[in-house]
Formats: sequence, C-alpha cells, structure tokens
Amino acid sequence: MKKNIFVVSNDKFYVENNNIFNSNINTFTAINCFDQSKIYLVARKSKKKLKFKNSIKNILLLSPFDIFRKLKELKETKILIISLTPYNFFITILFLVMGINGKNMYLFLRSDGYQEYNIKFSFIGYLFYGLMLNILKRKLNIFSCSKSLTGISTKNYIFPSEITSVWLRNRKKQIKNIKSFSNIKILFVGRFRKEKGYESLLKLFRKLKINVRLTMIGNDYKYLKKNNYPKNSNLKIYGQIASRKKLIQSYNKCDIFILPSYSEQYPQVILESLSRLKPIIIFNDIKHLKRTFKYGLFNCERNTKSLENIIKKISKNYKKIQLNILKSKIYSEKNYKIEMKKLFEL
Repeated sequence: MKKNIFVVSNDKFYVENNNIFNSNINTFTAINCFDQSKIYLVARKSKKKLKFKNSIKNILLLSPFDIFRKLKELKETKILIISLTPYNFFITILFLVMGINGKNMYLFLRSDGYQEYNIKFSFIGYLFYGLMLNILKRKLNIFSCSKSLTGISTKNYIFPSEITSVWLRNRKKQIKNIKSFSNIKILFVGRFRKEKGYESLLKLFRKLKINVRLTMIGNDYKYLKKNNYPKNSNLKIYGQIASRKKLIQSYNKCDIFILPSYSEQYPQVILESLSRLKPIIIFNDIKHLKRTFKYGLFNCERNTKSLENIIKKISKNYKKIQLNILKSKIYSEKNYKIEMKKLFEL
C-alpha cells in the first residue's frame, strides 16, 4: 500500500494541466524522493510559469487554507518541511495548533539559517531565526545535510544530490593540461543574492591582473539590474538554465568553478562541478566544505592577490587535480532517494 506524505515548501509553484512548475530544482529533487507516494504539497502559488517543470501526477498543491480540509490525512501522514523560513514556520505552528503530532514532522535543514539571516538582516535576523528554530526543534524531528549547522545537534544526516548518470558521461574527455594563465574560463552558477557573494566576486574580477573570462548563470536575475551590468568583454551573465544538457555544456566549457558564498553546507554546484572534473575555488568563509569534499576544492582569502595565486596554482596542476577528482566517489540522486525513503520508512 502506497503511503501519503505532506511536503511544506517556501517556494512558489505554478500549475498547468498535469504539470507543476518551480524556480528551484533542489525542491523538486526532494519531492521526487517520494515519487511512489501521494504527495500533498503545501506551498504558495505563482501567477506565472516558472523554469523547472515536473510532470508527476501524484502531487496535489495546497494553499494554507486547504489544509483544514485535510486534517484527517495530516494526522495519519508524515510531513516533510523543507528548510526553516517564516512561511514554513507559520505552517508548522498551524499544524501543531491543529493537533498534529510533532513526531510525525521532519524539518530538513539544508543551510545554516543563523549565518544566512545574519548576512541578510544583521543581528536582528540572527535573533529571529534563532527564535523560530528554538521553538520548533523541541517539538519536531530535525535532520540536515551538515554536521556544522549552528545550534543543531542531530544524528540524522541526508545529503541532497541531483547527480544522475547523465552527469557522469564522457568524463575523461574533460581531462587536459592548461599551458597558459591567459583565457582561463571561470564559471559561477547560483542565486544572485547577497549571501551568495556574487557582488564580492564581481568586485574581485574587475581587479584581476591575469586574463580570466567569467561566466555567471543564475536565477533572481532582477537582483543584478541591467543598468548596473558591468561593462567588461570578459564577463558574461545569463539567466537560469533549466535544461540539464545545456547546464552540463556550461560546466564543460569552463576550466574552474568558483563558489563565492559566505555561507554554504552542501551545495549542489560542487557535486555538479566534480561530476564534470572541474576544480572549485571557495573563499575561507566556507573552507569547512573541504572536510566533506576531499578532492577538488581550493580555498583562498577574499582578495585579488590570493584569488590570482589560487587560479595559477590550479592551472599549473590542472590534469593532476582532475585525475584525483576522477578517483573520488560522487553522491548520486539515487543515493539521496534511498536515504530519504529510509528515514520516512516508505
């Protein structure tokens, strides 16, 4: 007998016929872990079609008002809450007020909320996130993708992944030597938001003395106003890419991936970069990621000189670095689904 599951997401979704659209593929990947179950998705509705499409027919999108009609199912069903946000906090409190047992609710923390809220909203944000977390962590099951989250102690860890066999095809064709520092191609894929460090990256890029080409790809394009688009022939900025094939091609065209975030725990772009044998530059703010990803990550200080030095170091040892990455195991989407179903006993 197939089991039902409720999923709570802060994202907005758009429904058209049998298709459901979302701007965050990470959320779809989490939902797809339960593709054999009836999924009640509690989330906000978008008025416009979004980038990523899912044709799973067993998803029913609910608004907060709809859940009162589903009280019986709620009391008999396990609930996955993806990340802690004000919207998710409100829905969870509503569930508790309605008499839903907290032992049936699982809060999946995929980032360090204390750090992110502090970066975005300063100390007030830090306190607000702490208030939400401390209210819920005494009542719910908590699991995360990292052992270094502030204020969290849990024995349950699940690592998200979107890596399928497609990402691992023809990897050896990417192996090469870099003979010159000129025209090194660097790629950034992510959200254009403050905590992701994209503004810091642009400032550093303008000051580099070595000839580097930077490509930036991501959603939230409105955060990079067109009238502020940097006038630099070595810089290209694109909106979000929904096609897996085109995204893989973007990784294949680059030499080095850069992740300028101030806070990260288990970023999917690292798995994507490693799957295509691309070394990754991170700044010291998130150098703890090297404990999780043993090969391919190189950290430096957030200044031009340190960045130039690490680019040169990687370039000199490029083929050797790629061969080390090739030997390492990459956590797959299949592993992710197995672990998630095991936790929810589905």
